[in-house]
Amino acid sequence: MDASDKKIIYYLLKDGRTPQRKIASSIGISAQALNYRMTKLVEDGILKRFVLRVHPIFYGKRNGFAAFIGDGKYDGDVVSKFHCLEKINLYEFDGQGLDEVESKIEKAVKVLGEPIMKYIPQPRNPGINVGDLDKSILEILKKDPRIKLSDIAQELGVPYMTAKRRLDLMKSRGLASVVPLVDLSRGDIVIFSIFSRKFSILKPLLEDYSLFVVSDEENGIFVCYSDNLSNAKGAITRVRDIDSEAEVMIIYEYEFFH
Repeated sequence: MDASDKKIIYYLLKDGRTPQRKIASSIGISAQALNYRMTKLVEDGILKRFVLRVHPIFYGKRNGFAAFIGDGKYDGDVVSKFHCLEKINLYEFDGQGLDEVESKIEKAVKVLGEPIMKYIPQPRNPGINVGDLDKSILEILKKDPRIKLSDIAQELGVPYMTAKRRLDLMKSRGLASVVPLVDLSRGDIVIFSIFSRKFSILKPLLEDYSLFVVSDEENGIFVCYSDNLSNAKGAITRVRDIDSEAEVMIIYEYEFFH
């Protein structure tokens, strides 16, 4: 995987729906060359597939995270999994309320032991009035995360700008995003998570690195990416300078469920 391949993955991690022509223009190659490279990344198993991540609050649910240390793996009801170095596994759970989230975490505790970190964000407003059109758009994206917006609009029988406005709004509120599943062992790209109790201070610093963010007023988890280990170490060092107690985990495998 050369520098151009890494840039392709970098742009896709930033937004899994970034059009190919925009990526080609950004890295200075032709559309045909980009198409060849993306096909090769898929064939080589580096770019495994694209998935839609939907924040539980979109469905009126709450979520919570717990990290466990050890060789054990948990196959219970989770929203996402992050397998990290030093035998740490971070899981995201959801539920209709706090009790259900706590119950799901307890089921994991019975299998994996006590967590080394547990975080359940305070409930927050999704920031939009979720309607049937929004749900329909996401149902289509679940089946084909990189489908053209014009095809979504045609399938739903709505104007293109209506579909675009609603999808852009959901993305800007952190309710939905398309994420590529990448074999991180095949390149120098780094994905890492940071849990901090100084969220509002760290947010501007990590904004350009963030794959997605879960937070309440002052606590938060950032799942971040970097195009190489050196840049990741630099970002982590700057975080440590601000919050010496921040929990940092280097992720080598991840998965989202919906």
